[in-house]
Amino acid sequence: MSLEKVKEIIIDTISCDEDKITLDANLHDDLGIDSLDAMELSMAIEEAYGFTIEEEALKGFVTVGNIVEYIDKKVA
Repeated sequence: MSLEKVKEIIIDTISCDEDKITLDANLHDDLGIDSLDAMELSMAIEEAYGFTIEEEALKGFVTVGNIVEYIDKKVA
């Protein structure tokens, strides 16, 4: 599972409190990610994992768990 790496990326990208980052954490409501943060986060994930995130997939990222699931499928 990629949760630990995703946590590091989120902390580095948006300076979020690590304790708030759980699989169920809502990106907007719990972590305060706005659209600019979301773009920065997606670019950081793409750079870290070496693949491009499709725009449709980005729209489906509501929770941290959604991101982890997507990454796990892409790297499997």
